[in-house]
Amino acid sequence: MLCQCLLKLVGYPSVLGREHIPSKSPFILVANHQSILDPLVLMACIPRRITFLAAAYIFKIPLVGQIVRAGGALPVKSQKGDLASMKQALSQLSRGGVIGIFPEGGVSMDGQMRPFLPGWAYLALKAGVPVVPVAISGTRQVLPVGKYIPRRGKIRVSIGEPLYIEKKSRIHRKDLDQLNDEMMKIVSRLMGNN
Repeated sequence: MLCQCLLKLVGYPSVLGREHIPSKSPFILVANHQSILDPLVLMACIPRRITFLAAAYIFKIPLVGQIVRAGGALPVKSQKGDLASMKQALSQLSRGGVIGIFPEGGVSMDGQMRPFLPGWAYLALKAGVPVVPVAISGTRQVLPVGKYIPRRGKIRVSIGEPLYIEKKSRIHRKDLDQLNDEMMKIVSRLMGNN
């Protein structure tokens, strides 16, 4: 509710594809990352409680850090992954929860989507849960990199159809690379729809 109130001040997002969000089952939400505002946008727009895997530095940003912490985010201490955070995320999924990941490994500095890191694919293959792709646009203009006071603007969230992932006990690098490539194409396509 706090996120919804904050976003009403800057311009509440338009949302396409809300029907693609599973109502009860666990899933992983994968989104591009244009601004530190993105987690708040998703918390306001997605009708499920999301536990984000977030870079540890986010927790130090005034207001954003408090909101993300209050939302139950798990800090990731390294771009290569954090084993403790991965275990917590798998536990959350096994209990029917939702994990949110920005696989670019941080906010895009130039607005272009950066290559995805494979942590989300590892979690999906380990848990065997659907992955919901999301494209966010407009947040870069509302709260640019390096700024902490948002301005009014149009934010759009485009939610794609879930990608159903089969659980695997042994995960190979080619599995991660294949899923990563596919997800980057899907999110890129959704950004084109925004």
